Amino acid sequence: MRSFSFPEEMAAILRLAAKFGKAWPWIEEYLHCFRSSADKPLKPARIKLFLDEILTFIEQGGFNIEKQWHVVRPNAIYEAVRYVAQANKTGFKNHNYLKKVAIGINQKMIEEEEKNQRDRAQEALRRDSNAPQYLKKIIEGIGKGI
Repeated sequence: MRSFSFPEEMAAILRLAAKFGKAWPWIEEYLHCFRSSADKPLKPARIKLFLDEILTFIEQGGFNIEKQWHVVRPNAIYEAVRYVAQANKTGFKNHNYLKKVAIGINQKMIEEEEKNQRDRAQEALRRDSNAPQYLKKIIEGIGKGI
């Protein structure tokens, strides 16, 4: 038996908020984008729905947009939430703007990682110019008992 009365929707929102951890302040700011005007609050049922959807994007590692599945890293989604929240817009009906921003951020993250890998490979090659031949010899010897 409960010792006090607390609407179940609010309890569900609190449970969802806890799942976002340190990102919660930005998630909360992002939710303001769904208000029809700056002075009109969202209903708890809508807040819960939007939180469930964002959490699903993060847990699934992507989402559908324009009938196409996009794999998007959770950190790109969180970064997109922060970016969109800072835009301070209102009147959103869905997450499509967030999704487009997340796709762009994800692509930039991938490009940055690829650049870093190329830079590390170039640095390794500068340190040991014979490394590619040595690695090729090792790979060829795998399974031959060398």
